[in-house]
Amino acid sequence: MKHLVFTLLFLSWGSSTFCQSDSTYTLPYLQKSTKFASFILGGDLFLLGGGESNYLDNNQLTTTSFAPTLLPRLTIGGLHFWGHANFYVTFPLGFLAVGSTPSVFSELRYRQSVETGARIYPFALKPSSFRPYAGISFRPMYYRHEQKESNFSNGGPFFAKVITPVEFGFTYASGKYLFSASGYYQFTDRFDYYLAPGTLGRVELEPLTFNFGIYRYMDTDRHMRTKKAARNLNLQHEVLEKADRLSTWYWGLGPSAALQMSKSDFLMAFAPHLYDDYVVRFTPDITFGRYFHKPDMNIGLAYRRLGGTSSGFDDEVRMDRNSIMLESYKNLFNWLGFVPFVGATASLEALRLEFNGKSYEEVKPTWGIIAGWDIRVTQTEVSLLRTNLRWTPGLHLEAEGEKVMFDQIEFNFIQYVRFIGRKKAYQEARKQRQSR
Repeated sequence: MKHLVFTLLFLSWGSSTFCQSDSTYTLPYLQKSTKFASFILGGDLFLLGGGESNYLDNNQLTTTSFAPTLLPRLTIGGLHFWGHANFYVTFPLGFLAVGSTPSVFSELRYRQSVETGARIYPFALKPSSFRPYAGISFRPMYYRHEQKESNFSNGGPFFAKVITPVEFGFTYASGKYLFSASGYYQFTDRFDYYLAPGTLGRVELEPLTFNFGIYRYMDTDRHMRTKKAARNLNLQHEVLEKADRLSTWYWGLGPSAALQMSKSDFLMAFAPHLYDDYVVRFTPDITFGRYFHKPDMNIGLAYRRLGGTSSGFDDEVRMDRNSIMLESYKNLFNWLGFVPFVGATASLEALRLEFNGKSYEEVKPTWGIIAGWDIRVTQTEVSLLRTNLRWTPGLHLEAEGEKVMFDQIEFNFIQYVRFIGRKKAYQEARKQRQSR
């Protein structure tokens, strides 16, 4: 622990020696730092492989195959490290999915949900270039089928798991667009699936999936690479300093995904066919806090509501977590606009489980860890983009003597952060100049 603290202090102190100071903005710094990241927006077509599944025919185990599914997705992300890395989140448009259901089933649903990933380019992307890449991502995988003439009130159960497929592909970059094609290999290609209470079958999946995407990339900071822009940024810094707005309040909003780290003993004891479901879903992340300029740190409050419903056969479970979290984190250094941070959290958690109409509730404090990074070229900005990762280890609810786990890792990939009062300070300074 002492070595970790020393390392963090060294990095924070050392930033003044090997990173550009935010108090004075030179043209060389701006020309380099504003090319660090570009905003990406677009979509892709995702081909999810088919597979085979067992089912019961007169209580005999039988096998049927199912076809691939074509799924359109929306993507938001950023091209970082001067074209060497693409961090992104994709949102599947499930209502536009194209697939088929085997004749023995009334429903078959095989999907892969919100994906968070990174693609690394050994050779930097630039206009009129064709580049290979390798990547890895995190995404929930869901599977469910229901046989015809089923007598269960909730149909078949969901199997869900967070998978980490690896990806290999190529990207062509034009002046404005990225055209990418890739293949994914997923290591989870078979699993046990409950065909009836107490009766397990087997599902086998094609391990390869494919995608083709078109993305618009935007260099939103290109206007800052001139001598005039450097002069204006230094004037803005003086304005904020005089108006006492270098330290200021802020609010933030962004989408967040949560990965369940532990399974719940309660489900294994009372509904084992729901034990492998991934109950937590996509959630908004709302934050409000104070940025302190001299120590370069933030203290804020964050609110998230995480939860979801799982059902199968004659059982239904709903898990909800309402979290109000106090966060304190220190920015470690500024590497040409890339500002990583790390800190601690303390939160009040309202946990709730509803199982077949019976409720269990508990409100408890807990602690956690927060880390992430800001994309912050200067400290004169009215807004910035932030990435948050939070972990609350061991968080759980007691129900019937068993644990219901809520120890999620939250990944808030892109959060829009707005600094309160800076825009007004600029407007007042402009009015004063015009009145002279």
